[in-house]
Parts: sequence; structure tokens; C-alpha cells
Amino acid sequence: MKKFVASFLVLVLALSMVGCSEKSMKFDIGEASKIELRSGTDGTVTEITNTEDIKHITDNINALTFSRGESSKDYSGWSYSLKWYNLENNLMEEIVVMSEQQIDYKGYFYSSMETDHEIDLAYFDRLLGEG
Repeated sequence: MKKFVASFLVLVLALSMVGCSEKSMKFDIGEASKIELRSGTDGTVTEITNTEDIKHITDNINALTFSRGESSKDYSGWSYSLKWYNLENNLMEEIVVMSEQQIDYKGYFYSSMETDHEIDLAYFDRLLGEG
């Protein structure tokens, strides 16, 4: 009986810790030498090497806190793809932007928890020559 009670308490403790775990994240993308921006609408790709543009995009994403949602495994539509590269042309980070408030990252949808800040899609459109 003692083993049962002890096992039950361990299970309850483990489940309570899982319930308390935060499923939020912030990006900490460092200094990149270029960003590859791709339109999900027509496939247009542009390489961004202008320091001010890289900083604007990176700061915009780094400023947001995201909450993890459901799996994106069976979803195919998207708005923009962003890939950050360092000076050696190694991929630093990659996200898929779904909307001003949502991204697809490593197989899950993440929604922005910010109410006064969103992903600057108009900036992406301008860089792609769509706006």
C-alpha cells in the first residue's frame, strides 16, 4: 500500500509540473549578415544584406514573445519565410510567418502574446517589391 501511495504522489507531482511548464518563447537572433525573405504567395525571394533592414526585421521578431499552439504538421499555406545567415553563410535561424500575430516554428504554430506589437508584414512587402 505504501508503494502505491508513493507512486501516486510521484505521478501527481510530475503531472502538476507539466501543467505549470510555460510553452512560451522569445527569439534571441544575433547579428546576421543576410536574411533570405521568401513570399508564400508567389515564391518571390530576396536576399537582404542592408544592415538597417536586417536590424529592423531581427529586432521586430526578437521583441515578440510567442506562445506555442498546435502542430503545424498538416498545414501547407504560409505568408513569408525568413532565414537568417551569419558571415560564413551558415543558417542561424528559420521561421515561417503566417500572419502579423502567428508563426510556424519547428513544427508548431506560435502566436504572439504581445498586444501592442506585431510582425511588420508591410516591411516584408516593401522589400519584396509588392508594396
